Amino acid sequence: MGPLIVTEDPVLLDDLLRLCAAAGARPLVLATLPERRGEWEAAPLVLVGDDAAARTERAPRRPGVLLVGRDQGEPAVWQWAVRIGAEHVLRLPDAEAWLVDRIADVVEGAGRSARTVGVVGGRGGAGASTLACALAVTAAAGGSRTVLVDADPLGGGLDVLLGGEQAEGLRWPAFARSRGRMARRALEEALPELHGLRLLSWDRSDTAEVPPQAVRAVLGAARRGGGTVVVDLPRRAGGEVAEALAQLDLA
Repeated sequence: MGPLIVTEDPVLLDDLLRLCAAAGARPLVLATLPERRGEWEAAPLVLVGDDAAARTERAPRRPGVLLVGRDQGEPAVWQWAVRIGAEHVLRLPDAEAWLVDRIADVVEGAGRSARTVGVVGGRGGAGASTLACALAVTAAAGGSRTVLVDADPLGGGLDVLLGGEQAEGLRWPAFARSRGRMARRALEEALPELHGLRLLSWDRSDTAEVPPQAVRAVLGAARRGGGTVVVDLPRRAGGEVAEALAQLDLA
C-alpha cells in the first residue's frame, strides 16, 4: 500500500506524484478525508497539502502525517500542522530528497540493514575474490538474503569466477549514472541470480570505474534489504572505494 495524498493543488499534486514514482510507490489521491472508514488510519503515510489542512482537521490523530507545500514560512502553516497533528512540515523542492526516502521506506519497509562485509587482498593473487565468493555462497546457502558486489573493475569479473558470465542481468556500467536513492527491489530484480544470491559484476566493456555517487546508491539499496552483502574491494584507493568502505560493517 502506498501513501495517501490529500490535496487539490494541481502543481503540488504533480510534484508529489513524481516523488512517489521515484520511490516506486502508488499513492491514493483524494481531495479531502476518505469516506471509507479506516482508510485514513490504514495508510502507511499521509501527505497533506497545505491547501487541504483545514479539510483534515477532524481526522483521527495518528503518526505519519506530513504537511507539504511550497511556502511554509507563514505562521498559519505551523498552526495548522499542530491542529492536524503533523509530524513534519515540508517545503518543496527543498525537502524532496528527504521525502523520497520517507516514501521509499514505506514501500520497502525500513527494516534492519544487511550485514556488510568487504574483502581486500594485501597483494595481487592473494585470493580475495575467491574468499568474497565463498562468503557470499555460504551465506546464501544458509538461507540469508545475499548480494555479492564486485567493486574491483580490474579483477576479471566475479560472474566469471562463479561460472555465470552468460547469466542474464545488468552489470556495473548500467548503474554508472545512478544518483540518490535506488529502489531495493528494482536493483535485485535487475541483477543476475547465481547460486541463490544476487550478483553485481562487471561486463567485458572498457568501463573501468563508476562514480562514487553510483556506488553509494547501489550499496545503499543492496543493504536495505537485510541479510548479507559481500563486497570484493580493489587494492587501489579512490572516491568509489571510499564510498564502499563507508558502508562496511567489517573489512
